[in-house]
Amino acid sequence: MFDRKPPPPAGPTLLDRVVKSQCRRVAVLGLHPGAGARTVLSALVRDVHTRQWPMAVLSSPGLPLEPDEVAIRRSVIRVEMPEGAWVATAEATVAESSAELERNETTPWETLLGPIGVYRVARAGEVSLHGPTEPEATRELVSRLSDRSGGLVFVEGGWERRAFAAPGTCDGIVLAVAAGYSASPERSAAAARYLVETLSVPPCGEAARSAWQETASKGAAALLDARGRMGGVLPPGLEDPVPALRTPDGEPVSTVVLPFGLNDEFMIPVVRSQMRCTLVVRDATRLNVSPVYFKAWLKGGGRIHVVHTTKLVGLATSPFNPSGPDADPDEFRMAVATALPELPVHDVVIEAPEEPRKSIWKFWE
Repeated sequence: MFDRKPPPPAGPTLLDRVVKSQCRRVAVLGLHPGAGARTVLSALVRDVHTRQWPMAVLSSPGLPLEPDEVAIRRSVIRVEMPEGAWVATAEATVAESSAELERNETTPWETLLGPIGVYRVARAGEVSLHGPTEPEATRELVSRLSDRSGGLVFVEGGWERRAFAAPGTCDGIVLAVAAGYSASPERSAAAARYLVETLSVPPCGEAARSAWQETASKGAAALLDARGRMGGVLPPGLEDPVPALRTPDGEPVSTVVLPFGLNDEFMIPVVRSQMRCTLVVRDATRLNVSPVYFKAWLKGGGRIHVVHTTKLVGLATSPFNPSGPDADPDEFRMAVATALPELPVHDVVIEAPEEPRKSIWKFWE
C-alpha cells in the first residue's frame, strides 16, 4: 500500500506564478544534473492540460563529451503530452513515442538523432524529446512553436547548456534544484542562492547598452570612461587584461562591455588587481564565473551588469538525493524558501492533486 499524500497546500501553484508573470515562453532550467527539471516540466504540462489551454514543449539536450549511442540516448527526455499540444523533436525519437505525432514541418536544423521536425500531438501519450543544441535554432523553434500552438511554450534544459534560457529565446525562467545538489539540504539551498544571485544581476545604463549594440557583432570588448564615452576596445587574447583597461588619457576605465560573456580567465586577474569597474555582458546566462571570484568582485566594489535582464518566475524543489537519504520534501522546500525569500519556491509533487504517493521525484531516471 502506498501512503497517501497530504492535501496540496493552499495558495498559488507554480503554474499560477507563470500566469501571473505574463511570460509566454518559459525555460525550465535545472541548476544541476538530477535537479528534477523534467518532473517540473511534466507537472506544468499536466496543469496546463487540466485548464485546457494550448501549449508546446521543446528540450535543449546537453552535448555528450563522447557522442556514443548510450550518451545520446541518455539526453532524450520523455514527457506525457495531451492531444492537441505541439512539440519539436528529432526525427529518430518519433517512432519511440507512444503518442501519435503529426508532422507539421521539417526544419533545417540537425541533431545527432536526425533533423528536427515540428509536430502536433494527434493522440495523447508519452513523447520522446530531443531538441537542438544551437542557441539560434532553439530561439527560432520556440518562436515557431509559439505561433503554431498559440499558447505557453516550455523549454527544458540544464545549467551547463543554459543559453536556451536567455532573454530573446525565453521571457521567463523556472528553476529546479534538488537536495542532492550539495553535501546537505542546507548547503544545497545556499548553492541555489548563488545561482539566483547570478541570474539576478541588474541592467546596465544606456551608454553601455549602446556600446554593446555597436561592438558586440564585431566581437570587441568596448571600454568606456566615467562619462560613458567610448575609450577604445580591448585587444583580444591578453593573458592579463588589467594593463589595457585604461582610457586614452591613462585613467582606469569605468565600464568594460564584454561581447562573449564573462569567465574566470578574464575575472581572476581583474579581481586580484586594485582596479574596480562595471563589467557588462549580454545577459546572465553569459556569466560563467566561480562563486569565489563573483562574490570577491562584488564585495570589493566591482559591479556586474547585463544588457538584457532575466525574469525569474519561481523555483521548484525536489528532495531527491542520489547519495541518499532523500530530504524531507517540506523541510527542503522551506530551507530553500528561507535562503531565497524574494523568490516563490514550490514543490510540484506536493502541489499535485491527491493521488497515491510514490517516488515520482525520480522521473528522470
